[in-house]
Amino acid sequence: MVHANQPIGVFDSGIGGLTVLRELRQALPDEHLIYVGDLARSPYGSKSPETVKRYASQITRYLLSRNVKMIIVACNTASATAGELVRQLAAPVPVLEVVAQGVEAALDAVAVLGAKEARVGILGTVTTVTSGIYPAMIRILAAGRKMAVPLMLQKACPLFVPLAEEGIWEGDLADRIAAYYLGEMKDFHPHLVILGCTHYPLLRGAIAGALPPGTSLIESAPAVVQTAGRILEETGLKAPQTNGAVTEYYVSDSVDTFCRNAGRILDTTLDLVHHIDLDACEDGEE
Repeated sequence: MVHANQPIGVFDSGIGGLTVLRELRQALPDEHLIYVGDLARSPYGSKSPETVKRYASQITRYLLSRNVKMIIVACNTASATAGELVRQLAAPVPVLEVVAQGVEAALDAVAVLGAKEARVGILGTVTTVTSGIYPAMIRILAAGRKMAVPLMLQKACPLFVPLAEEGIWEGDLADRIAAYYLGEMKDFHPHLVILGCTHYPLLRGAIAGALPPGTSLIESAPAVVQTAGRILEETGLKAPQTNGAVTEYYVSDSVDTFCRNAGRILDTTLDLVHHIDLDACEDGEE
C-alpha cells in the first residue's frame, strides 16, 4: 500500500534535472525527494536509444527499491527514448516525463498568442531531435485540442549540456556557442522556443540573446510540478505538512563537482549527497 509520506523520485543525466527539482521544492515543500544524477555517463544526448534505455531502467529500479510514490523523468533524452519503458517498469507507480509536459505548456502559450500561423522552435540534444518526439507530440496534442498545428523547426545543440555541467551558464563562451547554433532559428522568427532539455534553462540568458527579441522560452518544470501536485491531491498522496522535508541526492560521479553546481542552481548548501553505483542496479539492487 502506498503512503503519503513515501518519497518522490526524480532523475536526470546530470544537473539539468535540478531545474525541475528546484520547482518541486518550492511548490511542494513537504515532500521527501530523492534525486539521482547520472554524472558519470552524462550527456545522454549523444548516446544510442538502447544505451539510454539501459541507464533509465537502472535508475528506475533503484528508485523503486526506495519505495517511491511517483517518478519524474527530468531528462528530455530519457523521456524521448525510455519514457514508455520507465512507465512499464514502474507501474502502478505514476511516472511523469518532461516532454509531454513541455508540449502542453507550449500549446498553452500558442493558444494565448492567437497567431494565425504560430512558429515554434524546438531545441534539444541530438538524440531527442533525431527521435522526432516533439513534433509528433505537438501534432497529436494540437489535434486533441482542435488547434492548428504550428510551423516547427528543430535544432540540436550538443554543446549546451557540457557547458551547463561545467557551470559555464553565461558570458562570452556561452553567448558565442548559442549564436553558433541558433542562427537558423533566429531567421525562423519563432514566436516561442521549447527548451527541450532540462539543462537548457541554465543557459536561458545566452539562448535568449541569440534569438529575436520577445521570443518566449518554454521550459517543462512548471508544468511538471503542477501536474505532480494535482496527481498527489487526487490520489490522497500529498505529504502532510512538516517542519522540513528531506531531499536526498545520489550521483554516479564526483560528489564535490555536483555539490558546487547544484548549490548554485538551488541556492543552498547541499546535505545528504551520496555516490551511487548504478551498474549495480541492473538487477534491481543498489
